[in-house]
Amino acid sequence: MNANKITYIVSVALLLATFVFTANAAALAAAAALIAMPVITVAACRSSVALLKLSFELPRSCVVNAPLVLRITLDRPLMFRGRMELSFSVYNQLTGARTVYPVSLAPATGRPALFELELDSTVCGAHTITLDTARLVDEMGFTSLALENADFHGLFTVYPEVLDIQVVPNQSASAGLEGTSYDPHRSGQDASEVFDIRPYHEGDAVKSIHWKLSTRFDDMLVREASRPQDHAIAILFGAFACDFEHASHAEVLSAVLGFTASISLALMRQGCHHVVVAAPEGSLAVYPVDDRRGFNRMLDALTATPLGPAYPTSHEHYAKLVAAKGIGKTVLVTVGVDEQAYIEISRLTDLSVLHVSDSVESYSIEHGANYIITHCPVSSDSARIKSLEL
Repeated sequence: MNANKITYIVSVALLLATFVFTANAAALAAAAALIAMPVITVAACRSSVALLKLSFELPRSCVVNAPLVLRITLDRPLMFRGRMELSFSVYNQLTGARTVYPVSLAPATGRPALFELELDSTVCGAHTITLDTARLVDEMGFTSLALENADFHGLFTVYPEVLDIQVVPNQSASAGLEGTSYDPHRSGQDASEVFDIRPYHEGDAVKSIHWKLSTRFDDMLVREASRPQDHAIAILFGAFACDFEHASHAEVLSAVLGFTASISLALMRQGCHHVVVAAPEGSLAVYPVDDRRGFNRMLDALTATPLGPAYPTSHEHYAKLVAAKGIGKTVLVTVGVDEQAYIEISRLTDLSVLHVSDSVESYSIEHGANYIITHCPVSSDSARIKSLEL
């Protein structure tokens, strides 16, 4: 635009100089036409603002590092030539990072034009995107007018890659000394204890039919299995803002989220009731996972909950959760290595640690005092890990 202005000023000056020194009427007429041009373009720009139309199309989600594009459709009047200057801001609810995308568009006149803005999908999290400014600039750059009716607010989520792995949640002998209690409100997968007797529904397993009672009451009845409350499994999402102060660590965050989700999905498929626990600032966020719907809710909440600022200095809140939920097994997926924290958690429950790091090149297992650490590389490949013993 500055080049256009310079060209315009030089052209007017040359035409006026030509008229002064040669008394050329054509030069004067051309100079007058050029001088009138800003008035004409400003008037055309003002009349076009009300007629210009903007629309947006944004996918709701993608997997980390997959293509993610915001489609912008712009339709403007025939009489106007110029540019659209847009500015978008994207806020990651998980990391708290904000990115600004300035966009300059020069569509053809008289027909809708489609533009694609490539968004960053290298960082997991729920993102909000907002159109901050939209201005119409004439071709010569004489005027810039805001589009008052231009408005866009969108939401998209970048999910981690979820690996198809098998997990073996081993329980130590010490964890089973107190016996098992059962949830009085919900059925489960433990067929050794009957939760309820109810009428047969289509799709119920034949082995769940209570034949003696069915014969006695002349109606098909089935046993519902109970849900154990003791020795439940908790997955601790051990990622904190202090671990991801640099953009280069985005891959590590994606890996921690990916392993957390992968273990949860594997447990869910085995019918293992569990909770996923995050530690945002000031509290614990607990997400029960019983089925696919619960898994989806957990993953949506995990990607939208801001990371806690730093590792907790006390595990008092988690100790209360362990007592309330009857948790007997903890799986900690973390970036940092804190042996003292491992010892404290292992006093509360059985503990398995998945240490995710970009400095680890291959999988390895290390045994601590009362816990197991599996070191996991960031560049995870589902072909390299088929099962995890927790």
